[in-house]
Amino acid sequence: MRSKNMFAEDMRSEKINFTCEPEDKQYLREWAAKEGRTLSNLVERIVKEAITKDQAEQQNLPDKTKGAA
Repeated sequence: MRSKNMFAEDMRSEKINFTCEPEDKQYLREWAAKEGRTLSNLVERIVKEAITKDQAEQQNLPDKTKGAA
């Protein structure tokens, strides 16, 4: 039987690290501050928006397996 603690651990977000230029990091910090977000939360939102956009673009691509003559 699962304890509440184990379930909470299962629901945690994954962590990821990336490298960027110091100027980019500063820009992101300022952007996050303007929106009242943490840097981590801003980057998460940007990544989610990029994924949503890519998924929409992928759905609009013609299926190469259909109609191939």
